[in-house]
Amino acid sequence: MKSYKLTPLDELHLEKKKLREERAISGQRLSYQLQYLEDNWGSMLTKGVTSSIKNKFSETMDNLSHGTSSSVVPFKTKRPGNPWLNIALSNLPLIGGVAWKVAKPAILAFAAKRITGRLFGRKKRR
Repeated sequence: MKSYKLTPLDELHLEKKKLREERAISGQRLSYQLQYLEDNWGSMLTKGVTSSIKNKFSETMDNLSHGTSSSVVPFKTKRPGNPWLNIALSNLPLIGGVAWKVAKPAILAFAAKRITGRLFGRKKRR
């Protein structure tokens, strides 16, 4: 028995057929992945923002509890008058920094939700 040897043209046709099959499989895989993202983008964004807020909050609390050095002046409490007001006023930059680190991801998530709601919003019923 003789073995059939492929001609260069037949080899090219076979390779072209294989590449088309691989492209079709990759296209299906990409389609499934895009469908998953379309179905679950909201929960994925929420989980990402939530974990970011949690990490920033825990990092900030660790910095406050361990007393790491930063550019903000440490607690000052020696002023006459209402002690709570004096503590709050003397540490306003520190409190503002903590508030911004906690609020920034929430504000960005809110803005992203509003923008995507406007862009991809459902049609309102009348």
